[in-house]
Amino acid sequence: MAFNPIRCFFLIFTLLTTTLLFAQRTNYGIYAGPSFSKLRLEARYALPIDVQIAPYDYKTGFTAGGYFTWNFAENVGLRTELNFDRKGGKSGLPLSDGNGNPLPGYTIKDNFDYLQLPVLFQLSAGGDFKMHIHVGYAFSYLLHHTDKFPSEIRVITQTQTQTQTIILRMPEDYKNIDHSLVAGIGATLKLSNDLLAQVALRAYNGKLNISKGDSAFDANNISVGLVLGVGF
Repeated sequence: MAFNPIRCFFLIFTLLTTTLLFAQRTNYGIYAGPSFSKLRLEARYALPIDVQIAPYDYKTGFTAGGYFTWNFAENVGLRTELNFDRKGGKSGLPLSDGNGNPLPGYTIKDNFDYLQLPVLFQLSAGGDFKMHIHVGYAFSYLLHHTDKFPSEIRVITQTQTQTQTIILRMPEDYKNIDHSLVAGIGATLKLSNDLLAQVALRAYNGKLNISKGDSAFDANNISVGLVLGVGF
């Protein structure tokens, strides 16, 4: 087939235009920030005592990673991320030593280190300063788990006739995968044609019971995080 310069010109023009339009609708960047997380426990059966058991309080963690956003309309886009996320919780019950003496201020932490892939639907409004709403799902793989919480909780109840000790089994092992519903708000500020400053507040609600084995509780990860980042 003979070389056609006009056809070649239009082919190159179409490829360049498509590339420029795609570049204008995409951005990528990095981010990091602190988080606050805990394990939400739900009893698998009715407890034989009329007390509320809350073994975990919130603890500080962190998240760090990168993102890619494709804006398929002016204010509508899809944002994917890949990050390292530390979740878990710290002991929310009074602790004591082997002799039953209280240990005020002493806590035990459970750390869950995840490789996490959030996929988020993004709605935006504004110009050089934009506000964002993010809704989606995050899929996580457990890389490492440290500082296990005590495997048993002993609760002593007293009646007029007897004293009874009830032992509640805590999760001793956890699943390698987790998935969470994600919702949040954020903002970006255009610093130049090639640089964006970003901030976002996120909430993660774990939808999978991550506990394994003989446990009195189902366990779910919940966390809230604040991240700061730059985009290009």
